[in-house]
Amino acid sequence: MPAIDRPTKPGERLITLDAVRGFALLGILVVNATLFFWPSYGLAVGEPRPVGPLDAAAAWLMRFAFEGKFFTLFSLLFGIGVSMQLARGWPARRVVRRLAWLALIGAAHVTLLWFGDILLYYGLIGLVLVAARKAPPRRLVTWSMLLLLVPIVLTLGLSGLTQVAAGTPEGAAALEQGLAETRADMQRDFAASMATFQGRDLGAMITARWGEYGFVLIGTLLNGMLLMIPAMFLLGAAAWRSGWVDGAGREDRWRALLRVSLPIAVVANLVYVLSHARVDALSLDLGAVLHVASYVVGGVSGALSYACGGALLLQHGRALTRAFANVGRLALSNYLLQSLVMTTLALGYGFGLYGRVGHASAIALGLLLFLAQLALSAAYLRRFRFGPVEWLWRALTYGRTPG
Repeated sequence: MPAIDRPTKPGERLITLDAVRGFALLGILVVNATLFFWPSYGLAVGEPRPVGPLDAAAAWLMRFAFEGKFFTLFSLLFGIGVSMQLARGWPARRVVRRLAWLALIGAAHVTLLWFGDILLYYGLIGLVLVAARKAPPRRLVTWSMLLLLVPIVLTLGLSGLTQVAAGTPEGAAALEQGLAETRADMQRDFAASMATFQGRDLGAMITARWGEYGFVLIGTLLNGMLLMIPAMFLLGAAAWRSGWVDGAGREDRWRALLRVSLPIAVVANLVYVLSHARVDALSLDLGAVLHVASYVVGGVSGALSYACGGALLLQHGRALTRAFANVGRLALSNYLLQSLVMTTLALGYGFGLYGRVGHASAIALGLLLFLAQLALSAAYLRRFRFGPVEWLWRALTYGRTPG
């Protein structure tokens, strides 16, 4: 079978890339852990979660070291992966078909398990990688940087307009009334979601999941944050085409980038964490501009630091590399398994912990789950070549059962 007309063999895979992908799944689970147990509307109405010293410390660490860093890292890796397929001679139509099936898997994920799906976004937004498949790396980087500027510029512009509107007593009163009404609406939505997911009405849960998915989608469209995904896709494509992944001298490049990205990540994420408690999620003042800018800069620099630092570390720890690579080879199945297990713990038809778990407990549950995934992935790959969802995805993409 020609190379372009079959799945990638294990020997053709880049184990370090699989290992970093597995590490990214750990970070994604840490960030998502608390969100499995609370409505998304809590992000805008003060996150009424159990709070104690341990919860506060866990939330601080999660925001500083994880939030915004791992969906960007995963997006970077996705851009690399699709670019590898195109470089190996995959026709564009096959890549499009693969992305379409991924989007449908994502839609099923939202419908059946959780609103926080990223696969639907990847399947649709991933089309930019096909459209940009002939663009030179330098142009891809330029496009990526421009996309990353949009949330900052957009927030700055909206902040300026808000300050102008609040310049008169009438304008200030109108803004305050609008914010109060929005908060009241979200409080009602929060209470409704809480009741739904603590119950056992599966039909109501499906409706509520899509409602929360739409709420997050609209929010990320309005603030421009959704553009961080295609930006990292394009950066990943540029990295692959420039030889950063498997080219000569790549480790020296990783070290050089790490020396630049890590200090930026530490400072930006410290600013992000410190500004988080001082910024109202619904307000658009200058503090919001700093908050958004630190999130974008900290997220991207953090993702690059984890990518380079993780790749360098995983070059030398063979057992650790293999363990994370096993999880990364089954990334799609493991990602969906995380949702299945955590929602079973959370929702009313399962263990009923929804609305009762704080940051520390949720993250602890997530870490226990990931430890189990390390063991399960190793055991599974001793018997099977593809993960169950990977097998299905490949079968749908190729139109036949994977060999």
